[in-house]
Amino acid sequence: MALSTAPQQTSAGRISLVLPYYNEENFILPTLQAIAAQDTRDFRLIIVNNRSNDGSPALVETFLAASDIDYTHVEEDVPGVVSALMKGIALATGEFIGFLNADTIYPPHYVSRCLALFDANPGATSVMAIDLYAPPESAEGQRRLRRVMLASRLMPKKCHAGTYAQAWRLAPFRAAGAFDRAIWPYVLEDHEIMVRMMDKGPSIYSPSHYCFPSPRRTNSAAVSWNALEKIAYGLLPARAMPWFFHRYLAGKFARRKMLSEALRNRSWE
Repeated sequence: MALSTAPQQTSAGRISLVLPYYNEENFILPTLQAIAAQDTRDFRLIIVNNRSNDGSPALVETFLAASDIDYTHVEEDVPGVVSALMKGIALATGEFIGFLNADTIYPPHYVSRCLALFDANPGATSVMAIDLYAPPESAEGQRRLRRVMLASRLMPKKCHAGTYAQAWRLAPFRAAGAFDRAIWPYVLEDHEIMVRMMDKGPSIYSPSHYCFPSPRRTNSAAVSWNALEKIAYGLLPARAMPWFFHRYLAGKFARRKMLSEALRNRSWE
């Protein structure tokens, strides 16, 4: 179907939110409803259809056309989440860029809290949300918040948030190369980008800034690193990360065919 661009505001928001999707008709509506429920409209939504062949493009367009969201709905024919992210990054405007997942729920204060954290930390290059799998006030939610906050303090130059929970200052993010298949065509782009951004400024985490990813699971053998690689990531110093990703992991991921397109293989389907 032909996708449309339908701006609903007279000026672009401070932050562009990039939401890629592929065959998400069973999951994307709650995410769209969460975006529509945000307590600010100081954002522009760039939603990228990555060659879906189900009913999700029509569902997305119908919902957004009836909303008051400033949005752009485009297609990216090259398969893979990084290709879809690149399309969204090219269209981004404003001071900041954030990334969303089509199966993640964002609380109503998500965008406004993100902007407030940037404003309170003018030297920061990123604001990262904490992924929760239980209400934040619950014992499980509190444990998760404490765990991630501690990790972010002990390892401030490592990644503790998935792409779906990341927001960056747009200018330095683009200057560092952003997400780009020519730089990193593999999975774990959310961790690799920290290698290029870790010396540009701090990443901000807050127990009041969180989101709720879907509990569904992908084929971990195809889209993630192994236990030894995870341990090495945690133990190696930050200064070793360029070597670890671009000299060590890149070769291993290439041999295991852990390209961005592997994220399209879903164990629940």
